[in-house]
Amino acid sequence: MKLFNNFKPFAWGVASGAVGWWIVLAFVFGWTSLGTAERQAAQQAEEAVVAALAPVCADRFLALPKAAEKKATLAKATSWERRDLFPEELVTLPDGSSPDPMLVNACTKIVLETPVPDAAPDKNAASTPGSSG
Repeated sequence: MKLFNNFKPFAWGVASGAVGWWIVLAFVFGWTSLGTAERQAAQQAEEAVVAALAPVCADRFLALPKAAEKKATLAKATSWERRDLFPEELVTLPDGSSPDPMLVNACTKIVLETPVPDAAPDKNAASTPGSSG
């Protein structure tokens, strides 16, 4: 019978030790739950995809006709309007159905930092047959 009399303090000790160990795991060793780990992994994967696609997006944007005008409009636009200034296929992730805000922001940053390349003169325009030049 003495065994059952000491059970209550033992149970409280086990419970408080478990909570203490969970706190040590979480805050000292960085342990997270499965759901948190999955969310962090998905976030890191999206950030990596955006980092890879942003330079491509910026290059294609700067290669568009009238890129200098579009860049000036982009610089004046609010963050809410910028999404509409990009062609949708440039700022939509491969598995997405709508423009990705992180990609829009990253592409905008690169576009605004990069000078617009000069439009190369059309080499075929001066040498077309029948033109006097």
